[in-house]
Amino acid sequence: MENRQSIFTKYEFPLFFFLAYALSWWSFPLLGGAIMPHGPAFAALIVLALTAGKKGLADWWRRLSRWRVAWHWYLIGPGIIAGYQTAAFALNLLLGASIAAFPSIPAAGTFLQLLLVGGQWEEPGWTGYALPKLQERFANRPNSSLVAALVLGVFRAIWHLPLFLNGKVAWFDIFIFSFAIQIIITWLYNRTGSVPVVMVFHFVSNIFGAIQSPVFTGIDATNYYALFVALGCVVALVIVWRTKLTLGKTDAQPI
Repeated sequence: MENRQSIFTKYEFPLFFFLAYALSWWSFPLLGGAIMPHGPAFAALIVLALTAGKKGLADWWRRLSRWRVAWHWYLIGPGIIAGYQTAAFALNLLLGASIAAFPSIPAAGTFLQLLLVGGQWEEPGWTGYALPKLQERFANRPNSSLVAALVLGVFRAIWHLPLFLNGKVAWFDIFIFSFAIQIIITWLYNRTGSVPVVMVFHFVSNIFGAIQSPVFTGIDATNYYALFVALGCVVALVIVWRTKLTLGKTDAQPI
């Protein structure tokens, strides 16, 4: 039993990422190109059960259930999204875009769908498990949080590839925005130690996407998409600069 556990521990990361992809991508040919956001969370659950047992699962649960943080952090993440999305909207209009439909609150069915199968359910895996583990692994390197964020950004981008192949997301979302979002998420997590804060950030991002998706069409929609990706990258770069590459991580902070 110990030999088997040591093998799982040795190959912990490859096993996690393999399971995260497999448990998410199985639905791609069956559900019209959709992938299941819960895959990384189930992968984390399986890997922790195999490698760390009850203690590892308890530590993971503490990160997932850390709701009690300063209330303003539940506004900062959504505020970042509102900021770059609104700025992109205004810039697109200034560049000559035409509004096809005014922004409106998503229908109840859309809201429920985003609540149950939205991208926020990725975060128990990416942020609750993989990010702390990677920060621990790179702890002896300078700027360990930035290195961990960029490495995880690669795997997050790969995870989204089926959506790119199906035409649901643009190449610059996969190959550029994945890293910007991961940097913002890493900063939010490092400042709070809270996965729920990150999940709220991701959920609000999905909601804004549902609100804004019918506003522009054709090339105007593509330009808006590119603008908010570019502005999101600016936010990420400002965080990297203002935190002096630490992304808010301190030596005393628990992982």
